[in-house]
This record gives sequence, structure tokens and C-alpha cells, in this order.
Amino acid sequence: MKILVNRNFALLWLGQAISNLGDVILGAALVLWIANDLGRGRSWAPVAVSGVFIAEYVPVAIIGPLAGVFVDRWSRRLTMLRTDGLRMALTSCLAWVLAPTVPFLGELKPPLGWQLGAVYTVVLLDQSCGQFFNPARLALIGDIVGPEDLARATSLSQATMGLSVIVGPAIGSLLVFNFGIQWAVIADALSFAVSFLTIAMIRAPVEKRQESDHISFSQDFRAGLQVLLGSRGLLAVLLASLLSMSAFGALNALAIFFVTDNLHAQPNLYGPLGTVLGLGAIAGALIAGLIANRLGLARLLWSATFALGLTTLLLARMTSAGPAFALIFLVGATWIAVNVAVEPLVLRLTAREFVGRVTAVLTPAGSLASVLSAALAGSLVSTVLHDFRGRVLGLAFGPVDTFFCGIGALVLLGSVAVRFLMHDVHFLDEPSRPETPTLMSPSDQAKAPDS
Repeated sequence: MKILVNRNFALLWLGQAISNLGDVILGAALVLWIANDLGRGRSWAPVAVSGVFIAEYVPVAIIGPLAGVFVDRWSRRLTMLRTDGLRMALTSCLAWVLAPTVPFLGELKPPLGWQLGAVYTVVLLDQSCGQFFNPARLALIGDIVGPEDLARATSLSQATMGLSVIVGPAIGSLLVFNFGIQWAVIADALSFAVSFLTIAMIRAPVEKRQESDHISFSQDFRAGLQVLLGSRGLLAVLLASLLSMSAFGALNALAIFFVTDNLHAQPNLYGPLGTVLGLGAIAGALIAGLIANRLGLARLLWSATFALGLTTLLLARMTSAGPAFALIFLVGATWIAVNVAVEPLVLRLTAREFVGRVTAVLTPAGSLASVLSAALAGSLVSTVLHDFRGRVLGLAFGPVDTFFCGIGALVLLGSVAVRFLMHDVHFLDEPSRPETPTLMSPSDQAKAPDS
């Protein structure tokens, strides 16, 4: 692809592609190891597996919104290098603890509780580092990629992430069952090493450090929120992200029940359905990257949101596997198209000194929407909608398809609001007035002379 001619981005993309694959491999391997090895036949195994996901999400909810303040104060490239170095050290230590023969300790193995504690601690710290790494990565992309190439850069990154989600679990399973959990951990540690090396080779522009010695954390944080909430364009991005992640969370929570109850198929169809969703995401990312500049980022955002709502509604009405597979492919394509538009829009609507703070609020908000949607879907289908059967205009409705219709209609209506908010939005790199409100950072305000 043309974007890979950009040496700096090519290095960043390669490192992140390998690092993301390592993360997916380890995530799948830990679930399999806890469920089928450490906790086999034990009543606490499901709770232990859930602990991995809790450890992943807690830093997103607690540290994520706050990390952006520090990212905007620090060097983005050095932040990425330090967090990757720390994650490499953490995963290397975990591999040492989980090895069948512990170096310097021989056959002495920690108790099960200590092994689980080590896993949860490393996952928690790894995700904590990620809350600093991810906003810094987006800000660095804004420094090394031109505005006209941002959508292509994002589409390529999303496509490779989709590929990792498809192949990563298979590799994780192979490593766990044939070589041992420690090799999956080692693979993740090596992926961080590769990411560290590629970032070290990037020739990034010299960064002007934000002078904030006398500015409080709360002032910087509030300034970032003012930029986000004071921009129609960024509010549209936030709304579209919340809607798309809500649809994704509901689909994840109810997919297996959709297969068995609505498609009247065997549970083993769940795996191929997920694969088709991933293939749709890859195709959607690549197509969105190709048409983004021609269509316009604003149109891409609201039209992809609209298409996601429509395909979710249509998917809810499917009763056979063939058409459902076609629609799940489209759901994956439209969902990822929303994501392809989000990052370039953030970079083009946000002043550079606020990118970290804006990103650090947007990302956890989307994750929270996904978790809440999944929880709501599971609870409603298990309780209020459990025995629901009804007909509307001659169409039969059950628990799962009723919830899918509800979330699809919500996304569809929300896309109208996204279009309204994105109307006549101007980008910072355009000669016309900027969309982000003219707002001085607290450090600039402190230096400004009194009128």
C-alpha cells in the first residue's frame, strides 16, 4: 500500500502488528490454560477466567481517562518506548514464574493461587501501560503521517488487528496444548521487544514539551474535557464510537444464543460466525481506507454508523445460516468502518497538545459502552425478555432478536445525530476556521499576561 512508503509509519505499523498479535495470542492462551489446565474440573474455573477480563478492563476504566494528561506532557515516542520496555519485562517475569521448571528453583512451583495472582498482576500492569501507550501512538501517527494519508494508515492498522484476532487464538491454542503456557507468554514478550525496536528506529519530529510545572493535574484534565465537549465534530466522534461499541458488545454477548435460538443451528457454528465477522472487519477496513478521502471522513463516519444500524436490524430477522453469514460479514465491515473514521477525525479536529487527553477519554468511553451493552443484553435476555414471544406486523419476535432490533434501531437513530453534528465541520489543517474551540491550555493561560 502507498502508505507503507512512509518509512516511519511502516516501522510503527510493523511493530504494532506483531505486538497486537502477541497480545491476542497471550489473551487466548491464558483463557485456555486457566480453563483446561489450572482449573480443570474445579468449580472456580469460570470465575478465574473472568478474572483475566476484569484485570484487562479495570485499568481502562480507572487509569485510561487520566493517562492522557501525562501523555500530553511527555514525549510521545519516549512514552511508547518506556511502556513497551516495561511490558516486555513484566511478561518475561511471568514466563519465568509459569515455566514448568523454574530457573534457580528447579521443580519448585508456586501454588495455584500465586500463579493466578501473578497472571492477574501482570495483565493489570500490562493494560495500565497500554493506557499510556495508545494515546501516545495516535499522537505520534499525527506527527509522522500527513492528513491525506491518515485514513489509509488507520485502515491498514485496523485490518492487521482484525487478522490478529482471527489467527491469534489458533496460535495461542497451539502453544498452550503443545508447548506450554510459558511459550505463549514468551511470544508476547518478544512481540514487545520487536515493537520497542521499531519505535526506536522511527525518526519523529522534535517535540515541543508542554511547560506545566505550575499547572495542576485537574486543570489539564478539565482543559481536555472542554476541548472534547466543546467541539461538535468530536462529540459526533464520541457518539458514533459509543453506538458502534454498544452494538459490538451486544453481538458478543448474544451471538451464541442467536446461533442456537434464531438460526436453529448447532453451537459449533459459533466459531465460523466469529471468523466471518473478522473477515468482514478486514475487508471493511481496507475498503474504508480506499474511499475515505473521496467520500470524506465526516460522511464516512455517519454513513458507516447508519449502515451498522441497518445491518444489525436486518441480522436480527435472520432465521437461517446462509443469509446470516452474509449479514454478519457486513456488520463486521460497517463496524470497523466507523473505527477507521474515528482516529483520523480525532487527529484532524484536535490541537496536537490535546490529542492524548481527548483519546484517553474516547477509548475508555467506548470500552465502557461495550461492557454495559453486553451486561444489559445478558441480563434482559435472561430475565425480562426470557419468555418473550410476540408478533408485530406479522413478524415474530423472540428475546435475542428483540434486543438486536432495539440496539440496531438505536444505532440507526443515533447516526442521524452524528450527521447533524458533523454538518459543516472544519478541520484544523484546513485554511478555514478550526472546529476545535480556540482554547488555551492551562500552561498557556498561566503564561498569558493579564489584560
